[in-house]
Amino acid sequence: MTPPPAKSLLRERTPHAEPAAPLAYFRPAVERALAAAGGVELTAPAQVSGIDGRRVGRRTGNALEFSEYREYRPGDDLRRIDWRVYARSEQLMIKLYSEEVDPRCDVILDHSASMAVTERKASAAISLAAIFATAAANSGFSLNLWHAADTFRKDPAPASPLLWDFPPFETPLSPSANPASFSGQFFRRGIRILITDLMGPDDPAPVLSRLADGAKRAVVVMVLDPLELEPEPDANVMLIDAETGEERELVLDEGALARYHERLENHRAMWAKAAASRGVLILPLSATDFYPEVRPDELFHAGLLK
Repeated sequence: MTPPPAKSLLRERTPHAEPAAPLAYFRPAVERALAAAGGVELTAPAQVSGIDGRRVGRRTGNALEFSEYREYRPGDDLRRIDWRVYARSEQLMIKLYSEEVDPRCDVILDHSASMAVTERKASAAISLAAIFATAAANSGFSLNLWHAADTFRKDPAPASPLLWDFPPFETPLSPSANPASFSGQFFRRGIRILITDLMGPDDPAPVLSRLADGAKRAVVVMVLDPLELEPEPDANVMLIDAETGEERELVLDEGALARYHERLENHRAMWAKAAASRGVLILPLSATDFYPEVRPDELFHAGLLK
């Protein structure tokens, strides 16, 4: 097996989702995700400063939205004195401002072919996108849903997963293989969530830098199927790269699996190191947590949902 792990460790006899299937194919998964996300909200970053589209926090700070007055105290910034109030009342009053949080979210869904090596994995990825989109809408966030397919495009109905204009999972390149395709139209100082599998030989730095640039919070949700996490030993198998079509016959014995696990862990560690240096959270998840039943516990534990 060649390092890093193949984009998809998939045997010919393994059933998988139809790559060209439209959203209607995954409608049951979307409906279950919507039911699970009914009362869920997206957790906003604790504090940001900026200008447009913000959520007022509870503490006072240095942001631009007026909160209240208090009497001047020695040492206060004189620029905060409201001289109009002084002219009316002859009292020196200081303007206090509220913290603000940008209620904005970009959800990016990877449509590369490896995301549909099994129906379970494709359904889990779509379920995650639907949960994040619904939680953002429940929280009053402005929302973009981006389909990272052959082109990088914005969905016209981001807050309505059952109406998404959904391309197939058949793109030969993942977002990390083509970081230039990432749109320059992300919301500024909001939350960005990339749903992908990170299974490829690509340098993580460009795509992580682009994801984090201008964001208050950037998250990569790494979805893998159990076949990729814990492949079973087999005498003779045909491995097929779902994106390039490359085939390789080999004996999938204990030694081969040990080498695969070592390379998978090294690969994940490489992404984790690159993400940490850019302030990006990587959250590894198993597809079994979101298909056939939706169990978003890990999203709550990671502080993404409330």
